[in-house]
Amino acid sequence: MRIQVQRLDHPEVRVVIASDHCVQRFRRRRRIRTPGIEAVASELRQAFEDAELSTLAPAWVLTNRPTQMWALLADLAFPLAAGTSEGEWLATTCLVRGRY
Repeated sequence: MRIQVQRLDHPEVRVVIASDHCVQRFRRRRRIRTPGIEAVASELRQAFEDAELSTLAPAWVLTNRPTQMWALLADLAFPLAAGTSEGEWLATTCLVRGRY
């Protein structure tokens, strides 16, 4: 299943797509216990819709990996990698403040 959200509020980011790894991490880190993909997909879509898009990593993320774009919530950070089409970005993982 492809979990994605259209973003029309940003000049560079039109679509955010979750990688399989991102979905797995989000499920684990948000402790979503409901079986199946729909429960996690619904929460992940909402997170992508609510996220602030930024070129700056949050101060609490310790990484030496260059990342062009981030989708940020108060306690979540999704590093984004440029996709295959213009405006398409892939969320490669899900980081939670205080837990790596």
